[in-house]
Amino acid sequence: MRHHIMSRTIYFLSCIIMISILCSCTKNVDLQIEQEESADSAHEKITLKIVQSLISPQRTAKLEQLIDQYEADHPNISIQLITPQNSTPDKTILTMLEENREVDIVEVRDITAHEYASRGLLASLEKNISHWGNYALLSENARLMARDVGNITYYIPSSLYQVQLYYRKDWFDARALQVPETWEQLYYVGKQLTKPMMGQYGFAFRGGPGAAYMLSSMIQDYNGDDVGTNDSMFNLDGTTIFKDERAQEALELYRKLYTEISHPDSMDWGFTEHVQAFMDGKAAMLIQDSDVIPMFIEKLKDMEWATAPLPSGPQGISHFNVGAAGWGIALQSKHREEAWRFIVYLSTMENNRDFADAASVISIYNNALNEEKYATGPYAPYILMNNDPIHYRGVKRPSHYMNYNEFFKMSTERGRFYLQGQLTADMLLSEFDEFWQLQRQLQN
Repeated sequence: MRHHIMSRTIYFLSCIIMISILCSCTKNVDLQIEQEESADSAHEKITLKIVQSLISPQRTAKLEQLIDQYEADHPNISIQLITPQNSTPDKTILTMLEENREVDIVEVRDITAHEYASRGLLASLEKNISHWGNYALLSENARLMARDVGNITYYIPSSLYQVQLYYRKDWFDARALQVPETWEQLYYVGKQLTKPMMGQYGFAFRGGPGAAYMLSSMIQDYNGDDVGTNDSMFNLDGTTIFKDERAQEALELYRKLYTEISHPDSMDWGFTEHVQAFMDGKAAMLIQDSDVIPMFIEKLKDMEWATAPLPSGPQGISHFNVGAAGWGIALQSKHREEAWRFIVYLSTMENNRDFADAASVISIYNNALNEEKYATGPYAPYILMNNDPIHYRGVKRPSHYMNYNEFFKMSTERGRFYLQGQLTADMLLSEFDEFWQLQRQLQN
């Protein structure tokens, strides 16, 4: 009996030992499989899809060069650069985001950031920047634009934009004309340079897409000291910049710039057309960002063109918008960590300054305007304006308002009626005033 019990006990213990051994083997196999799967995952080829909005040959070439270098350093990462082949790349990006297409990184601009973020289409980068040492090295304007949407970072700027005056130096020298310092002077100098029979005009007007930029800047300049820096469609007393006789004076001069010193077709001109008119010798003056400089260097001789600070209003004050473009991560991206690492790579000081040089824009890092390239030549006015904040004042575009883009449409469509004489200055200003009062009410 005792022998029988002992045999059963030994058998039972043997089973337990055998099961333990089998479990141990199974765990080891599972661990090995997990390690192998992890290793395979680490070497799995990941494709990041990035969509650009602002397109120029030099800019795209530099971006492709940076991509090639990143892929060489990261064999498991493949980057597909998507360039929308149409005139409305921002709308294409919006559609891709809304339709949850496979996209990881999109180019975000100061004029699109609010729309993308308010629709929940971009991932917040707040946690990412808390571990990114270079964020503290960014310029004040770069950090301001990065956190422009509800004080939350949805994109890292790659470049900053600021306009200046371009003029045909050969035309000015031939007539011994002084470069204008005010809007009134620009008009009178433009009158002397306008020869319609020869196809030459004093100014490259932009009445098509983007007309809102110059129209609102002129009205801000005529409001002078009163304009709110952070809410630039309003004066400090809470009224809109379109409310009083100063706005009417600016708007009447705006129409004279078109009717008396600009090509009749410029009512419909956008960026491409008015820049081309300047290069082709059809317009003597142009107001535009620095990204046109490479084109002018390539197409024009040194003695044919030059740059100057922006014209000012009656108080000697000129307002300019600080624009920005950069990289954000699509909310639907399945590779957010990899996307962030690539943005960090693009945003190193060396890579960003190389990119800024290629695109002829302002770098996002501190003291960029103190670099040698800005001291002389076509970039010099930026230093002059940057060092004179009393007369040249940077203001934020009112892109934090939900219906900001509607103002773009109004400025083009209703502005066209005004230029054609179908609307009076009072009527147009009243429409703008009512629009912005309503936007502030909706915002509140």
